[in-house]
Amino acid sequence: PLESHWKAVKRLLRYLQGTLQHGLHYKKSTDTGIHAYCDSDWASDHEDMRSTSGNCVYLGPNIVSWMAKKQRVVSRSSTEAEFRSLASLVTEVQYIQNLLSELHNSSTQPPLIWCDNQGAVLLSANPVLHTKTKHFELDLWFVRERVARGQIQVKHIPARFQVADLLTKAPSSSIFLALRHKLTVDKQSTLSLKGDKKDIL
Repeated sequence: PLESHWKAVKRLLRYLQGTLQHGLHYKKSTDTGIHAYCDSDWASDHEDMRSTSGNCVYLGPNIVSWMAKKQRVVSRSSTEAEFRSLASLVTEVQYIQNLLSELHNSSTQPPLIWCDNQGAVLLSANPVLHTKTKHFELDLWFVRERVARGQIQVKHIPARFQVADLLTKAPSSSIFLALRHKLTVDKQSTLSLKGDKKDIL
């Protein structure tokens, strides 16, 4: 390990020490509507130029699923990377819908998916295939079919409100804190941890 690795570990440990009292905060709610956010960081890995997908799914006001994962293939544009992230999120939303249906607790409204890439939002509803999209055609058909059936809605959200950015990018400290709060991660004064809090560094 290099000195830079040690510095990264120390930074991570300091962050963990400062957030020991933080946790997910769930609110009681009768809202069973699903809304979700997807994002990608295009070509973020400088070694293999693969993008990172990030998404989070809410049931009412509560986050129930989140993910950050490197994409399996190299995307040739930011729109393609965002659309791959969108397709991954639609799969997760469909799984949650099926689970809620089995529990007899499904919503009458189609899930609302927020994406900050205009190109990906437009592609989700456009029935015309283009030569520029042939290489990710399966993802296109998968998402478009669900939009056409009214099973999901895909809408644009400005980047500054994109909650999934926290899973794909390193935002400034003020944006990080605001997005962390939107993920329902807050300081829990009643959170009990076994053992005494000790200084890590």
